[in-house]
Amino acid sequence: MPAFTTHYVPHLLYSLAITSLGMHILSQRKSAEAERLQLTAQLIMKLVRSHRTPVSEQEVASGEEISWREVMLGRKKDVREEVEEARRKRAEEWDRRDMETVQKEVQSSGS
Repeated sequence: MPAFTTHYVPHLLYSLAITSLGMHILSQRKSAEAERLQLTAQLIMKLVRSHRTPVSEQEVASGEEISWREVMLGRKKDVREEVEEARRKRAEEWDRRDMETVQKEVQSSGS
């Protein structure tokens, strides 16, 4: 009988080692996944915080009420923002026209 039990000891040790390694790798994988999810959540929270517009001290001090329209649609643009947007649109229009002109010249010279 003793030879019968010693015959299976190496197989028992190998299976124990393989099971132990498998459990270790699984726990490492799960902890890495949890850490990755935690870092992703932290990054998202930082991005959300950075994109929030801070409330100016004047608005807080004045006690100005905000209407539901402003909450849902946002505040009206001031004159400076409208001028900047108009300039940007004009520049985009000129760029588009220039590109069309260049394309026509390339097509006519290539034909």
